[in-house]
Amino acid sequence: MTDEDGADDPEHGLPAADLQYPTLEFDEGRIDDDGSFDLATEADRETMSEVAEGVAGALASHDLAVETEAGYVAFGVGPKSAAASFDAEEGELTVTLQLSAKAMAVDDGTGEAAGARGDAGFVPESMLTDDGDNRCYGWIDDPESPE
Repeated sequence: MTDEDGADDPEHGLPAADLQYPTLEFDEGRIDDDGSFDLATEADRETMSEVAEGVAGALASHDLAVETEAGYVAFGVGPKSAAASFDAEEGELTVTLQLSAKAMAVDDGTGEAAGARGDAGFVPESMLTDDGDNRCYGWIDDPESPE
């Protein structure tokens, strides 16, 4: 984003304290080459709290990763919907949060983490070259310049 003089607007970003890069970790399962997966695990109170806090952090920073021993995928995310249901017979409350997402980095577990997770800059090339309005990276005027 730019101000009225065409200069980059430093107010477009989150304060450093709000930048979070949560990773949901699963002991078993795989992540396909395109980032697709279907993972689940039993969770105790502490693990479930960590997942909920991770999703909340992801909604603030628009960033969430999922990792297994056999793969890793980082997403750009946004809110989509929330749902809840209760089965009285089973005594189960189900809470579902649905996020819009785009896989930004997919790895089979042999590579290095990218972006903030890897302590190095990372902007997906498609976010700079695709036609359209890219909310997260559209403010970058010159992708070759670190300023």
